[in-house]
Amino acid sequence: MRKFLFFALLLSNAYSFAQIGMNQWRVHFSAFTAKGICETSDAVYMACANGIIKYDTEDNSLQDITPINGLSELSISKIASHNNIVFIGYANGNLDVLKNNTVTNIPWIKAADVGGDKTIFNFCFDGNLAYVSTGLGLIVYDIEKNEIKDTYYPYNNPLIYDATIHQDTIFVGTPNGIYCAHKDQPYLNDFNNWRKKTNLPESMVDKKIPIIESFGDRLYFLLDSDTFNLDTIIYIKDNITNYFEYDIDVKDFYVDKDDNVMLVNKYASVQSLNIEGTYLELIFQYPFKSVAPVGSVLRDGQFWIADSESGLVKALNSWSAQTIYSNGPATDAAFKLDIQYGKAVIAGGGLTPNRANIFDRSGIYVFEDENWTNLNFRNQEEMDFDVDWDFISVAVNPNNTNEFAFGSFSLGGLKIVKDGKDIVEAYDPENSNIEINGGQISIGDMKYDQDGNLWILNAGIEPLKVFTPDGNNYSFSLGASARNRPPIRLIIDQNNVKWAGFAGGGLIAFDDGGTLADQSDDQIHTLTTAEGFGNLPNANILSVAADADGEIWIGTAEGLVILYSTANLFSNEYGAVDANPILIRVDSENERLFGTSSITAIAIDGGNRKWIGTASAGVFCISEDGKEEIYNFTAENSPLISNSISDIQVDQLSGEVYFATTNGLVSFRSDATLADPEFSEVTVFPNPVRPEFSGPITIQGLGYESDVKITDISGNVLYQTVSNGGTVIWNGKTLYGDRAQSGVYLVWTGSVTGKGKNVAKILFIN
Repeated sequence: MRKFLFFALLLSNAYSFAQIGMNQWRVHFSAFTAKGICETSDAVYMACANGIIKYDTEDNSLQDITPINGLSELSISKIASHNNIVFIGYANGNLDVLKNNTVTNIPWIKAADVGGDKTIFNFCFDGNLAYVSTGLGLIVYDIEKNEIKDTYYPYNNPLIYDATIHQDTIFVGTPNGIYCAHKDQPYLNDFNNWRKKTNLPESMVDKKIPIIESFGDRLYFLLDSDTFNLDTIIYIKDNITNYFEYDIDVKDFYVDKDDNVMLVNKYASVQSLNIEGTYLELIFQYPFKSVAPVGSVLRDGQFWIADSESGLVKALNSWSAQTIYSNGPATDAAFKLDIQYGKAVIAGGGLTPNRANIFDRSGIYVFEDENWTNLNFRNQEEMDFDVDWDFISVAVNPNNTNEFAFGSFSLGGLKIVKDGKDIVEAYDPENSNIEINGGQISIGDMKYDQDGNLWILNAGIEPLKVFTPDGNNYSFSLGASARNRPPIRLIIDQNNVKWAGFAGGGLIAFDDGGTLADQSDDQIHTLTTAEGFGNLPNANILSVAADADGEIWIGTAEGLVILYSTANLFSNEYGAVDANPILIRVDSENERLFGTSSITAIAIDGGNRKWIGTASAGVFCISEDGKEEIYNFTAENSPLISNSISDIQVDQLSGEVYFATTNGLVSFRSDATLADPEFSEVTVFPNPVRPEFSGPITIQGLGYESDVKITDISGNVLYQTVSNGGTVIWNGKTLYGDRAQSGVYLVWTGSVTGKGKNVAKILFIN
C-alpha cells in the first residue's frame, strides 16, 4: 500500500489567480467529465476523469486533488463515501482510500494477474465492509484492516455492475440479471452458493441491471436499455415486482441514508424520492443552463450535483442554483497548443495513430489569468455539430492575443477569433483557397508571422496558404514531395522562412521574398533523407523548432537532428544544408542522442534550452547545445501523466511548460523565462519570504544570461550566478548553507554584454 498526505501539497484555490511555484506541476483537468459525487461531514467531493474537486463546507474553499498531490491514477470511474472515508475507484481497478487527509492506495485489484475488465463500477457498504463491484467479481474490502478480504463470484461471469444489502441479502446487478445470497452465507466465492432472481417478469430475468439499491422495504433496480429514453426503474416489495417509472434515461440513483431519500439522476433532471416512493423536489433546470446530472447528494436541504455541462452545482430548486466550480477545459483531450504572452490556446481534437478521425467535438480551450474559456458547437454559431470535429491546430497572434485561429481535420475548415470570445471568420473551400483532400479539410498546423499574417498547412495541391489582415489569401506549392501529403508541423524562423514538415514528405523551407502576391521571387528547398540533400533520419517529420541561435531542430519518426546553419539554404549546393545528430559517448562508442526514438514535440525556453517530447519515453529538457540533460520526466518518475507527448509549448513570461499528452494536459513551471534586455520589470517571488516558505525564490525579468549577485545591505555576497534566460532561482541560503536571516537583501542584476541593469530587494522574515 502507498500512503500520501495530500493536503500539504494541494494546488492553489480555484478562485485565486496566482501562477504555480517554481518546479511545481499541475494537471489541467476538465470539470465536465464528471464521474460522481459524494460527501463527508465537512466536504463535498466531485470526481472527474482526471481529478477531484473538494469543496470544504466549513470554510467554503475549493481544492483540487490529482495525481500531482495524492491520487494514484487518471481515469477515475467511481467515487463514494462511508463514515467520512472517501473511496476512489479507477478504470484499471486501482483503488484509493482517503481518510483523515491521507490517501492510501490499494493496488491489488489492478495488480491481479488475471485478464478481463478491472473497472471499478460501484461501491456498497455494510458496517466495516466495502463491496466493490468490478469486472473481476465482487471484491470484499475490509475498511479497518485496509485489505481485500475475499472475492465473490455470483455467476459464471465475473462482471458485476452494482451491489446492495437488502434485508441481510446481497443483491448484485449484472449483464445477465440479478443474483443474490445471504450476506453470511459461507463460500460466496463459489457461484453455486448464489441464486438467480427468476421470480420477475420473463422479459427482465436475463437483462442488464447496472444499478441496484435498497431503500426501506423496497429493492430498486434499473432495467437498462441501449435506446435513449427507454430505461425503466423497477422495485420489488413483498416479492411483488412493480414498474416504478419507464421511458426515461437514468444516469444513476443513490440512497441518501442521512436524509432518508433516494436521488434519481436522469438525462435532464434530478429528483428526490421518499421512502413511500413519492417524488419530492424536482430540479429540471438551472437559471443559467439545462441540467445534465451524473450524480448528486442532498446536504442541508440543498442538492449538490456533479453535472457534465456545468461542473459542480449547488441547487435549492430549479430557480435557485449556483455553479460552485466549472473552471476547466471542456474535456481532457489535448492535441496541439500555442502560447503567446501568457495566453494558451489548446486544440481539443485528435487523430488515431494512423491519422484517422476520432470525431472529438471538444473544440478549443483558452487559458489566461487562471481562467478557462471553451469554444465549441455549444456556444459558437460558426461551429456545427455535424462537421466541426477534430480540431488539431491552433495559433495565437503575437501582435494581438485576442486574435487566434484553429483548424480541423474534418469539413470544419479554418476558424478565426478576433475579440477573444467568438468566431468572426470561418473559411472552407466555398469562400477561400482551402482544399479538401481525401474527403477532409486537413489543417495540420498554423502560425502567425510578425506582420499578423496567418500561415496554414492544408493538405492538397498547394499546401501552404496565408490569410492576410486585409482579407486576402494566397496559396503556394511546395513541390511534389509535399503535394497531398499529411501536413504535420509549421514554424517561422527569425528570417521569416517558413519550415513545413510533412508525413513522408521531409522538411521544406519556403521564402516568399516579402512579396505574397508575387511568386516570382519565392524560394523553396526540400530536405530529404539522402546524404547531401538533408540527411534526415526519416522522411516523417513530427516536430520542428528554431532556437535563439537560428539553428533548426528537427524531430522525425526515427530520431533528432539539427540544421546548424541556414546560410546556404537556397543555394542547392550538395551538402550545404545537411542535418546532423547530436553524438554522445556511451561505453567508449558514439551514439545518437535519443537514438531512433520518435520525436513528437520540440520547444525552446527562455534559456535556449530544448524541451523534447517523445512518442513513448516522456519528456527531456536538454541544454542549449544538447550535450547536457537538465530534466527527464516520465509517468513513472514524475507527475507527467503520460509518456506519449503530442505537443510542448512554453509560456515564456512565467517559464511554465505545457505538455499535451494522450491522457490530457499537464504543466511544469521551469526556471527559465524570456529575457528582457531592458530589465524593465524585474520581479521577485515570493516577496516577502516568510518563515513557512521553503521553496526556491524566483527572480524574473532579467536580460539573457545576466550576471546576478545577492548581497546583504552591507554588500556581503550571499549568492552569485548567471541567469537562465530571464530567470534566476535562489534557495534562500548563504554561501555557507544557512538560511538567510531576517532583513532586507539586494538583488544586483546586470547584462554581461549590454547596458541593462537593475537592483531589486527581498525581505526575509524568520
